Amino acid sequence: MAGKIFVVTGANKGIGYGIARGLAQQVNGATIYMTARTPSLGEKALEELEKELGTKRISKLAFHQLDITDEKSCADFAAFLKKTHGGLDVLINNAGFAYKQNATESAATQADFTIGVNYYGTKLVTDQLGPLIRDGGRIVNVCSQMGVMGSQIGVMGNLYKQSLIDQFKRDDFTLNDIDTFVEEYKKLAHADKRKEGGYPESAYCVSKAAEIALSVLQARELAKRNIVVNACCPGFVDTDMTSHKGHLTIDQGADTPIFLAIDQSVQNGGLFYFKRKPITWLQE
Repeated sequence: MAGKIFVVTGANKGIGYGIARGLAQQVNGATIYMTARTPSLGEKALEELEKELGTKRISKLAFHQLDITDEKSCADFAAFLKKTHGGLDVLINNAGFAYKQNATESAATQADFTIGVNYYGTKLVTDQLGPLIRDGGRIVNVCSQMGVMGSQIGVMGNLYKQSLIDQFKRDDFTLNDIDTFVEEYKKLAHADKRKEGGYPESAYCVSKAAEIALSVLQARELAKRNIVVNACCPGFVDTDMTSHKGHLTIDQGADTPIFLAIDQSVQNGGLFYFKRKPITWLQE
């Protein structure tokens, strides 16, 4: 993979940092861009990682500012990649957000912000960078098993009315279907009628379901350029997002995203992976 260009969003800490660390040791001669909203945090993370790896690093590490929710930030980064490298080869959409369980923000605020980052942000950055991904490249969307959709008790509590699940079982669902899915949830959250509307209460669950659906759609649309798109769950990892309650290390959480980004056995897109294996995200 000499000369390949990798982009890891939200890479200043947690799983994103772990993904950059793993790639820098496993991929030879590539350039790996770590991105973060705040330049000082991103530059500090880059400095720390280079120091940590020392001679174990076999690829170049670099930092570039990126706010996935800001159109100008995404466009500026796309222009930089096009001018500097002519494009990129692998995009790992790791940047995301989750409110803490004891958050005091209203359901409406949590719905708007969480979906704005996890779904619309991922969509925005991929819309900007996707056309620059070279044929044969890859996109990995780091999601969560919290995005699994089920209608029976026992599916991680992510209960939906059956019609919401069935729409994503169709081979012809559209971007408008996903947009409608999240916008309807936001309306219900503002009215505090999420359960009555057939959705789970958690904005994070809905945002990640939408992100998995987006991955399926992207895989379908980019297959003609032999770009493989998959989503994955990194597991319950010891990070700031989980308030360090996770039982997996950052390197363990980074394993499946890295596998999907570089392993030659990964040929099919539109799947949802956990522990390097595809799993079902649409339950009965």
